[in-house]
Amino acid sequence: MDGLLHVSKAELGQVEHPSEIVKEGQAVQVKVERVDQATGRISLSYREMQENPWTRAAEKVPRGAMVRGKVRKLMDFGAFVEVEPGVEGLVHVSELSHKRVWRASDVVKEGDEVEVLVLSVDAEAQRMSLSIKQALPAPEKTASEKRESEPQEVAPLPKKLRQKSGGPLKGGWAASGGDQFGLKW
Repeated sequence: MDGLLHVSKAELGQVEHPSEIVKEGQAVQVKVERVDQATGRISLSYREMQENPWTRAAEKVPRGAMVRGKVRKLMDFGAFVEVEPGVEGLVHVSELSHKRVWRASDVVKEGDEVEVLVLSVDAEAQRMSLSIKQALPAPEKTASEKRESEPQEVAPLPKKLRQKSGGPLKGGWAASGGDQFGLKW
């Protein structure tokens, strides 16, 4: 009997072509996913027979580790980077660059190899948070940015504008009796 091992059921990571996993004539152990009695088709899965890569993800790629990965998918909110076969993490759009980023595609594209810092790993939920920004050195500030970030001394008010000690402030709404709206105080 022959069965079909679809490329999506071949490996836990992304596979472009089945020849990356198996060779013609090679014996492999697979799981029967479905048998269609009407057509006689058998659907098989190779990845179901493999260990889930997330079981050891926290050991292989711990929090704080610098790793190299491949950008697999771009979304509006960030980029998914594969750091181990079958283990992808999200680089949120705010963690793509030191500069403001509107779209992930402005910084990276699918297939790019990037250096990332692992911010968090949740093996149970199969989630990983990554940062490209924190893997890069902070950019040097320009002279104008340095001046803007330095604390500025505030000049004292001229004597005319300073409040004289002793006595309430005069003027304003309360000084007129508060009757602009028909209210009396």
